[in-house]
Amino acid sequence: MYKLGMLALAILPGAASIQAANLADCASISADQARLACYDELATAAAASATEPMLASEPIERTTTAASTEAGSFISPRLDQEQANVNNRFVIIPHNRNYLLPVTYNSNINEKAWDEMYPGTGMDKVEAKFQISVKAIMWQEIFGKGINLWGGYTQTNWMQTYNTQASSPFRETDYQPELILAIDNDWTVLGFHNTRLDISFNHQSNGSSEPTSRSWNRLIGSALFERNDFSLRASGWYRLPESSKEDDNPDIEDYVGRAELEGIWRWDRQTLGLTVRNNLEKENKGSVQLDWTFPLSTRFRGYIQYFNGYGESLIDYNESTNRIGIGVSLTEPL
Repeated sequence: MYKLGMLALAILPGAASIQAANLADCASISADQARLACYDELATAAAASATEPMLASEPIERTTTAASTEAGSFISPRLDQEQANVNNRFVIIPHNRNYLLPVTYNSNINEKAWDEMYPGTGMDKVEAKFQISVKAIMWQEIFGKGINLWGGYTQTNWMQTYNTQASSPFRETDYQPELILAIDNDWTVLGFHNTRLDISFNHQSNGSSEPTSRSWNRLIGSALFERNDFSLRASGWYRLPESSKEDDNPDIEDYVGRAELEGIWRWDRQTLGLTVRNNLEKENKGSVQLDWTFPLSTRFRGYIQYFNGYGESLIDYNESTNRIGIGVSLTEPL
C-alpha cells in the first residue's frame, strides 16, 4: 500500500521530487524481477499522465506576429485577434468604426438637396448619425501565405430624428461594399512598422434616384503603419471612369479628394484620431475629421466627432459641412 500511495503521488503535476524518491525505492529492491516490475509501474503511470488532455482552465497560447510583442503596439494584436476569429461563425469582425451619435449639430446644412427630397418642410441643424461596418474573410491565402481576400460593408446614416414636421426621416444613407486584398507586411520605415498593405475595390452610393442620386467606384491602395501608441494609414485612390450619362457626380474627386491620411493616437485609456483628405490640386479642397473616444464601460466608449469640409456624405459631397456630434463608439478602426 505504501508503494501504491507513493506511485499515485508521483503522477501528480509538480511532484518531481516525490517521483525521484520512488525511483530510489525501486532501486533499493534486491530481487531483479520485483525491481523491474516497480520500474514498469512508474513508466506506465508517467506515460498515462503525459497523454491526459489539457484541462479547460489552462490557457492556450496563440502565436502572434513579432510586431504584436513590441512595447505599446496596438494594431498588430488586433490583426492577430481578427486572424484567430476569421472562421468563427459566432464572431462579427468590425471593419471601420461602429458608432452612434444621437445628437449632432451642423452649422452649414444643405437646404437645396433637402428641398428636393422634402419640399415645404425645413431641415433641422440637429440630427442623429450612426455607422455600421463589418467584414468577413472570403478567401484565405488567395495568392500565398499572408495574402487574404476580405469582403467589407459600411453603412453610414444621417437621420432627422428631431424633425417631427417631416416625420423624422433618414435624410441620407450611404452604402459602401468593397473587396479588400490584404497583404501582411513586416517593413520598418523611419521607425514605423508597416503592418499591412491593402488593395481594394470600393463602391459607394446613396441608393437614391435622380436628382439626388450619387455614386462612384474606386480602386484604393492603403498602407498601415504603427509605432508604439500611434498608428497611421496612408491611402490614395483612382476613380474608375463612367459614361457622362451615368455619372451623377463627375467632379466628386475635386471635393472629396484623391488621398487620405488617418492617424490614431492611444493616450492612457483614451484615443485621439485625425483624418485628413485632400484633392491634391492648386484649388485646395478636402476635409478634416477629429475623433476622441474615452471609456464609459467595458463594452462602450464615449465618442466625440468633429468634421469640417467636403464629402461627409455623398449628398453633401460638394457642400462644406461643419458638424460636431456626441455619442458612443462600439469599435475602433484600424
